[in-house]
Amino acid sequence: MKAIHKKITLFVVCLTGFASPFFARGQETVQAWARFDTSGWIGDALELKLVCRSDAPDKVNFPVLQEQISEDLPLLPEDSLRTETVTDAASGLFTRTVSYRFSAYKEGRFAMPAFRFEFVRDDSLRVISTDTGSVRFFAPVVDTLQPIQGIRATFEVSRKELFKEYLDRYGYWIWILPGTAALLLAGLYLWKRYKQGKPVFAPQRPPVPPIDQAIGNLRKLQEKRLWQQGQVKEYYTELTDILRLYLAEGMKIAAVEMTNEELSEALKEHLHGTPEHLRALLSVLDRSVLVKFAKVRPQPDEHEDSLKKVAAFLEYRKSSETEKAHVPSEEQK
Repeated sequence: MKAIHKKITLFVVCLTGFASPFFARGQETVQAWARFDTSGWIGDALELKLVCRSDAPDKVNFPVLQEQISEDLPLLPEDSLRTETVTDAASGLFTRTVSYRFSAYKEGRFAMPAFRFEFVRDDSLRVISTDTGSVRFFAPVVDTLQPIQGIRATFEVSRKELFKEYLDRYGYWIWILPGTAALLLAGLYLWKRYKQGKPVFAPQRPPVPPIDQAIGNLRKLQEKRLWQQGQVKEYYTELTDILRLYLAEGMKIAAVEMTNEELSEALKEHLHGTPEHLRALLSVLDRSVLVKFAKVRPQPDEHEDSLKKVAAFLEYRKSSETEKAHVPSEEQK
């Protein structure tokens, strides 16, 4: 009876298709919600859709999912992610849908978390969160009372199928001759380089430290003169990307994946000992949000000020890392 109840439950739920949309509303022109399959068998590929309807979809930051929705709901990488945008000619609104596929590998009911959408309205950052939900995965039912089925009868295989199987199993011998020739040519090439006194392999360059990479990228950005050519949004995008990449590689802060709000909280935790650098970086992040989403046009001296603040922070970090490198360890003492 328990197995029959499970089958009936799964059939009724599957008839409903997607779960009812979980809506979250911000301004009248911005609506966001999540839709997802509510049930399936273990290992089934279920679908999650994150939807936003607005007058400017490019100004709305969708939640970014990496390898999993939650601990029990991993994403299927071969199917994630897909994006679709539809325009409503009557209202002039755009509906953007980002689709993922997910699964679960154990039976049970699992929570579907809320998803955050971000956009700028009236020169301030707004956040929309969808409602939470749940999804149920069923294990296949095995009837142990049924008798074990017998082995299927033998059947003949044609010569053509036997020959194909032979090629599939022993076809690698066909590659022995070309492979041997390739090895001989490679050995001859290495011997000539050795006789000529040339290095057999090019020396591997030492990896560039993250702080030096960031300072070099900042110098290249300054040489591009983006904001001087009217490319203000591109200028602030590249500037904040340089900062985020260094924080991720040099300070082990997951800055690349964070929203501006999350990154601000992380900086407050890691830079509480240097309030001047903390205030400087927070001002740069706030200014970049206004430029990218609210189309604010800062003054030329503010562009230079943003770059100088990031450069001052990087120089401070470089000097700090250099001092740590020269401090003798306990073993050296």
